Amino acid sequence: MRRVAQLAFASATVGALVLAVRQHADLPARVATHFGSDGQANGWMARDSHTATQIGIIVFMGGLFAALALWLPRVPDHFINLPHRDYWLAPKRRAESLAWLASMLFWLGTALQVFLAFIFREVAHANLVAAPSVRLNSLWLQVSLFIVVVSLVITLLFRFRCPEGAR
Repeated sequence: MRRVAQLAFASATVGALVLAVRQHADLPARVATHFGSDGQANGWMARDSHTATQIGIIVFMGGLFAALALWLPRVPDHFINLPHRDYWLAPKRRAESLAWLASMLFWLGTALQVFLAFIFREVAHANLVAAPSVRLNSLWLQVSLFIVVVSLVITLLFRFRCPEGAR
């Protein structure tokens, strides 16, 4: 499962970077980058600065999630907050537990890169009209984020529940 998660994460990161580079030429010289609650543009950047910022955010977040997932085996146990930590980080289960957590970090990173690509795509589309405006349904985004976070927490709690014989 970890290899699939790593591949999905790498693909999402590369896809977001390719999108940033491909969108660059289509953007106007002055890019609307911030939008008010009414969807109207109220913040602007130069095209090169916008693309550099977009690439920087994608690379930073990609590096952060990859570093966290790959560095996890080197983290002392007392810094890892898990239900029933002593059981799951016992020497015979530690490697498997940390591999599962690393996979979840890669999946969370994949979701974040897809989310960022979606937002940056919407910003680019908003800039293709004379009066830039964006029509994101923020309630839909908030509910989606809530569902993803709750799903991850529930998955984590079920994965690291205390086995019957270990109590």
